[in-house]
Amino acid sequence: MNSTQARTERRWGPRIQVDLPVRLSLDAGRVETGRMRNLSISGALIECAAELPTFTPLRVEVLAGSETIHDRIELGARVVRAEHPCLGIEWREFEPQALVDLIRASSMPLAGQ
Repeated sequence: MNSTQARTERRWGPRIQVDLPVRLSLDAGRVETGRMRNLSISGALIECAAELPTFTPLRVEVLAGSETIHDRIELGARVVRAEHPCLGIEWREFEPQALVDLIRASSMPLAGQ
């Protein structure tokens, strides 16, 4: 991690590497798809073809991984970093149980995180 990344890091908890399909629900019924590449208790990195500005509110529905999680995972979020084709998002709710369960069921934390 370089010094610029260290200054702008906002995440809490370990970052978990994942590769999960997601559906992003935006205003006016707009829906985009993408892939969640990593997540933490406070946010995630999503790769998506759509270009969304910072502070865009959205709902993130995780479309896979439900074989280990009993509840549907749909979380409110907002874009905090937009570097096309990746979106850094921050969850609106702190430690939702479905997210905690998904993190527990996922892979090891990324090195250095």
